[in-house]
Amino acid sequence: MRNIKPRYVDIAETLERELVELSPNSLLPTEEQMSKRFEVSRITVRAALELLENSGQISRMRGRGTIVSPKKLVRTFSPFLSFEADMKSHGIDFKTQVLSFEKSVTAPPKFLQQLELPAGSLVTRLSLVRLVEEQVICHDQRYYPDEIGNKIDPAQAETKACSEIIQNAIGEKIRRVRWDSEILSSSQDVAAALGLANRALVFTSNYTWFAKKRRPIETGLVSYRVDRCKFRFEERLRDDMSDDDAP
Repeated sequence: MRNIKPRYVDIAETLERELVELSPNSLLPTEEQMSKRFEVSRITVRAALELLENSGQISRMRGRGTIVSPKKLVRTFSPFLSFEADMKSHGIDFKTQVLSFEKSVTAPPKFLQQLELPAGSLVTRLSLVRLVEEQVICHDQRYYPDEIGNKIDPAQAETKACSEIIQNAIGEKIRRVRWDSEILSSSQDVAAALGLANRALVFTSNYTWFAKKRRPIETGLVSYRVDRCKFRFEERLRDDMSDDDAP
C-alpha cells in the first residue's frame, strides 16, 4: 500500500520550490491567503510554514509576517580559525555584542573540570553574541580562571578576536585546543540570547584553549543557530596536490 504524504508536507514542498525564485526578505502571502489558495485550514498552513522555518528557509516575525530568509552563513569548521578571521576572509561584515562580563562567579562543573579547577572555584564569565546583517548568528559563553579574567577588558571583545585578547592578557600564545561539536537542546540563557524558543536545537562547539605545559586558560561553549548557519570543512589530500600546490 502506497504511503500518502500529509497535506502540510505537500504544501511545504510546493512553497520550497517557489522560494528559490524569490529574493531574500521577500514577504510571503498571509496564512489566510495561503489557506484559500491550497484549500486547507490555517492550522495546516502553519504546520507547513513550521517545516520551512525549522529548516531556515523562512522567518516568521510578529507584526511583519513571513519572509524569505537570507542564505545561510557559511562558517569554516576549524578550531583555530576565529569567527573574526573567518568572516573577514570572506568579506562579511559582522558585529560582536558583549552581553555580560562577570568576575568571581560560579560555573557548571564541566567547565571547572576543563579549566582543571577544584569544585566550587570561582571564575570569570564572558557572554557575547555575533550578528551578521543584524541577525544573531551565534552565542559565546566563555570562562576564564579569575587571575586571567582580571586582566581582560571585555570592551575589546567587540573589536578584537577573543584568542588575541587572551594571548595579550597572559603574554603567551595558545598552544593547543580541545574541541567537541554536537547538536544540543539550547539552555534558557542560550535560547534567549539567540532569539529562539527554549530547548530549540543549536549546533555547539565546546572548546578549551591551552598555553604552554598544557595549562588550560579558557573554556566555553559556542552555540550557532542551525537555521542561519552551515559549516564547511575543506582539506586537500596530499596525493591530490599538483606540483604547483606542493610546499
